[in-house]
Amino acid sequence: MLRYLKDSIDNELDRTWNKEMRSLLQDMIHFCNGCQPFLEPDPVKISELEKRYREVLETVRTEYGNVPANKYYRDGYNLFLRMEKYMQNNLMFLHDSRVPATNNEAERRLRSYKRKQAQAVTFRSFKSIDYLCQCMSMFVLMRLEEPANNWTECPGYSDKKTDGFDNY
Repeated sequence: MLRYLKDSIDNELDRTWNKEMRSLLQDMIHFCNGCQPFLEPDPVKISELEKRYREVLETVRTEYGNVPANKYYRDGYNLFLRMEKYMQNNLMFLHDSRVPATNNEAERRLRSYKRKQAQAVTFRSFKSIDYLCQCMSMFVLMRLEEPANNWTECPGYSDKKTDGFDNY
């Protein structure tokens, strides 16, 4: 959401809600990063942050009520609608320490798939995409479990250098 708010700040200079919301979300993330894992966060602080979130949503509603969204740039207004509709989902990280505050890791994991997509790789079925995702997640897990050379654990691996045509 921070990225979308930044885009709204750049494109809707007359609006104030996007700056307030971005600052609030950064405060929320900072609060969660400062909490001890597996301990209950301060419920008073959480309710205060949620109250501020609702107040900013009311600010958005009045700003767009007074001056409707521009027909050429509706992303800020659409972001407001999503933030209002999915408020509980967006703020889940305040209540559950297992939920990450940002999705940076997920975006990093998807980046390689997006690169494949940009290289005009064509999948003939959803099953092929599923296989690719399973393989990629297997490699990630292998890296997490044993950061050393994983290829030595693969069956059929040998130390000799081959060009892949040894069987012919």
